[in-house]
Amino acid sequence: MHRCSELPPGCLILRACNRPPAGRGVLSSLLLVLLLSGSLASGSAVQEGEILVLVYAAGGTLEADYGLITDDIIQMISGAGNVSPDLLEIVVAYGGADTPGWRGMTVANRSSLTADLGDDRLGTDPPCGRHYPDANMGNSSTLGRFLSQARDEYRYDRIFLILIGHGEAYTGMLFDQNHAGDPLTLPELVEALQTGGYNVELIGFDTCLMGSLEVAGRLSGYASYMIASEESEPAEGWEYDHFISYLAGQSGAPATGYAAALMNGYLQAPGTGRTLSLLDLSEAGVVTASLDRYSRDLLPLLSSDESFSRLRKAVNATRQFGLTGNGTLDPATMDLMDFVTRSREADPLLADPAADLMAAAEKMVLLSVHDDAGAGARGLAILSPVQINEHFYQYYREEASITPSWDRFIETYIRMAGRDAL
Repeated sequence: MHRCSELPPGCLILRACNRPPAGRGVLSSLLLVLLLSGSLASGSAVQEGEILVLVYAAGGTLEADYGLITDDIIQMISGAGNVSPDLLEIVVAYGGADTPGWRGMTVANRSSLTADLGDDRLGTDPPCGRHYPDANMGNSSTLGRFLSQARDEYRYDRIFLILIGHGEAYTGMLFDQNHAGDPLTLPELVEALQTGGYNVELIGFDTCLMGSLEVAGRLSGYASYMIASEESEPAEGWEYDHFISYLAGQSGAPATGYAAALMNGYLQAPGTGRTLSLLDLSEAGVVTASLDRYSRDLLPLLSSDESFSRLRKAVNATRQFGLTGNGTLDPATMDLMDFVTRSREADPLLADPAADLMAAAEKMVLLSVHDDAGAGARGLAILSPVQINEHFYQYYREEASITPSWDRFIETYIRMAGRDAL
């Protein structure tokens, strides 16, 4: 099982996941000493501090069937220990699962979460925190409400936003079971960040397949860094104990420091196909511009059957991503740098523009790790044309399009590949 979802209408690639989960953690007794008064009551005094971790979790089948998102929150609270909320506060918005306590959206801080998790179950009735019974976690207004309330109620030096749930690359993420599997699309994510009204230091995706340029390019104006996986994540997702503990003890750590702490724990956990990267979003525009130039130089290769054949072999040999629950591969994205390395061999004239794009991508990827099964992952993915058709690309064109020249290249490539398949 991975953190990819059942297919929504129109999605032609990814399949459902169905491996049973690992065992649950148990809250340490030291957590119970936290004050139980911080209930996010409307009109309460603005809380100030150093690090604020905002978590937006759409549970879906991960929670309804296996309780895995509850496990994530337990790990976060355990990792924070008894450190003061003035140093590290965690505020979680959770919902989107067809299970008691997870319908709508509930917003709770560390003390409320600790009270709720006394029995290792999140979402007691009545919930501890602020509850919105009709909220759709796949709607931009729901995430926007959470972010704008956090902006009004907290003044922290460093703000991290972590999104948890199912993800399917540029096609959407955080599907709400209680609203017909409605996903949060990339345009909706951007709209919610605009509603939130402030930049965050980090946006982290504890979901499948979100470590792509399509995603990073949209977020470059709203966060400094992004952590995400190129590949489908194992169902258990990130390991939060060490990551949150590191933040609690190293409040001034740079992005590479806390990202390394997260990656070390992630690689040591069970499951295969693990990839994770830290991206500098300020470099996304440079990579996008370089990709546009490279795409213009690729287009002539689509003018003849011979050159297209060479390019198609390079694309098919590129590291593909999209592991399914049964271990097979439905390529949804491919590694950008591996694609450049292989495609430039199709024509000697591609050498210089390829070098420019490689240099830009390498500067954007600050850290990248993978296990043995993730070999070939270099930190930044992009749409793969290997198994998609013209209908699919037109359906997701708004989300998948990056630059005009890349858009023309993909559209032409898919059309030629479809012609050969007839």
